[in-house]
Amino acid sequence: MSMSPDNKNQSSDVVITPGIGAMGFRDLLGFELIEWSNDWAVVDLELNNTHLNRNQYVHGGAIMSLLDSACGFSGVYCEVPGNVRRCITISLNTHFVKPVSEGVLRAEARVISRGRKIFFVEAKVFNKGILVATGAGTFRYVAGGGDEQGVPEHSDKAP
Repeated sequence: MSMSPDNKNQSSDVVITPGIGAMGFRDLLGFELIEWSNDWAVVDLELNNTHLNRNQYVHGGAIMSLLDSACGFSGVYCEVPGNVRRCITISLNTHFVKPVSEGVLRAEARVISRGRKIFFVEAKVFNKGILVATGAGTFRYVAGGGDEQGVPEHSDKAP
């Protein structure tokens, strides 16, 4: 079950940008950006024992981090090579639907509205096609992120 923009399946022309910059937390958690286009992002996390809580289910913080990352990516896609857009999370509401302990978590996020400085996103997390969690977040552009053309990755506007 996918929540692709306009309820359509993503086409094969979705741009994946491997050089999205260093992200230590992404490396720590182990997620991967699978699809990325304007107002849309899909992030996968292959689960292992480090993601589990003492009950042997995925820790809620790992799921929230996955939602947060997918939501942020969905609002900062930039088509200009070498440029980036950045944001920070203002709020993120999460609803946990089903516990899970193995497999791959897939977070799908879509921008539902945006202004000059703030954008709003809805997201869902699936495991083997089954809904695990939902989220809705509010994000603020920073360091030139509100400009659709982005800014050079190493510009003075970057933090």
